[in-house]
Amino acid sequence: MSQTIQVHTTLQGQDVQAGTIFAQNNRITFRYTPEFLASDNAYDLTPALPRVSDAPFFFEGLGPFSDSAPDRWGRKLLNRALKRKRVSEIEYLLGVDDATRQGALRYYIDGTPQASGNDIPKLTDLPKLLDTADAVGEDREVADIDLRRLYRATGSLGGARPKACIYDKGMLWLAKFPKPSGDEWDITGWEAVTLQLADMAGIRVPNHRTISITDSQDRHRSVLLTSRFDRQPSKEGPSFMTRIPYYSAMTALDAHDGEGGDWLDLAEFARSMGCDLHELWRRAMFGAAIGNCDDHLRNHGFIRKDSTWELSPAFDLNPEPYDENLSDEHQLTLFGDGQVTPELLMRKDALALFDIPTSAAISYTEKLRSALSQALSLARKTRIDSHSLAIMSGRFQHGLETLGCLV
Repeated sequence: MSQTIQVHTTLQGQDVQAGTIFAQNNRITFRYTPEFLASDNAYDLTPALPRVSDAPFFFEGLGPFSDSAPDRWGRKLLNRALKRKRVSEIEYLLGVDDATRQGALRYYIDGTPQASGNDIPKLTDLPKLLDTADAVGEDREVADIDLRRLYRATGSLGGARPKACIYDKGMLWLAKFPKPSGDEWDITGWEAVTLQLADMAGIRVPNHRTISITDSQDRHRSVLLTSRFDRQPSKEGPSFMTRIPYYSAMTALDAHDGEGGDWLDLAEFARSMGCDLHELWRRAMFGAAIGNCDDHLRNHGFIRKDSTWELSPAFDLNPEPYDENLSDEHQLTLFGDGQVTPELLMRKDALALFDIPTSAAISYTEKLRSALSQALSLARKTRIDSHSLAIMSGRFQHGLETLGCLV
């Protein structure tokens, strides 16, 4: 079966058609429209789609449009909603709710946006969404209407953990849920703390807050809300929010899901786009100091601001417990080495990669150490339980000791 899909994006705040996808089986062809190619304000939708001519681009799977499709959690929901295990990549792409899809790309068939609707859940809907996510996580029966509502709220958001989008106070928010069972520590609580620490350490992060929800079993559960940085707020409603172009580092480097990548390639790409290399190095240092080992390419991205691309705010910053008998193995390597440590990032070749003077690196290390010294006090204010505090205290103590040896 073949399909013709019009691809739209945001251009100077307006929704315009950028090109057309011709899909058949597991292959797609994309071609820009003459109007988009001729526009002085247009831009490459992704690095794999340069606007050099009207020649078509050919891809296996979704190629550079993968960011628009759901990740593991979203795919699990759609499979259950459709009641089948085999779902095509195009079905995944077109099944994502138009209002919550990541970035600015939209997909139309015969002039109609696919999976469109303005029924985005609100803050008051979170308890029901959490209960539905719990049921899915435990493979319990779920009413079709609840399952589809959760899927529409999930969109193309990455990761395997349960989550959903809500609209509150004129903004689109990502709600990250705790699992119903199986978590060894308060993962959402520690992510909230880590976002605060990153902000204190001079790293741009989304607006965020933590709220407590009472679930159907009268348990108090922490939910982390982070603002969607690919939308401009609007108190008139979700349909009035301007979409901001975004693509992940995976798409930027033309990599595939599951590839960890290397800071070398990410830094060179950021340099070619005129992005802030110092900020990128700060994120690498922060991640190394807190043991954020799940730092694969989907967990980094770029947004379009005015007429340039820049680093998106940092997200998915999750510390892991420290084990003195094991070395941290990061998914994003540095010079091919997965044991990315602050010491490695302070080497001359690493500093040269990010254009960081040694004096600036030492100064930042002191600032980072000062921020991390407040981790446990912030965790207590966030009401993280004593068990989760004990599990993670060694990580931050180790980080402080490591940074202390570098200044």
